[in-house]
Amino acid sequence: MALDQQEFEALLAQAQTHADLAASENQPLHYRAAFEASLKAMRLLAEESGAWRQMVARATEEFQGDEGV
Repeated sequence: MALDQQEFEALLAQAQTHADLAASENQPLHYRAAFEASLKAMRLLAEESGAWRQMVARATEEFQGDEGV
């Protein structure tokens, strides 16, 4: 699974927009929206990290089987 860079960037931009509004308007709902967008972005990274680890483990197992490490 490849990280959807556009979705990730959009979530970061959304979080920044809400954070800026929260700071300028002192509106709690903007703080919440910024936090939620940040969580979604972190979940995307976590999913990519997990997929990457699985690929490395699989490649390592294949290497060990081929090379006798």
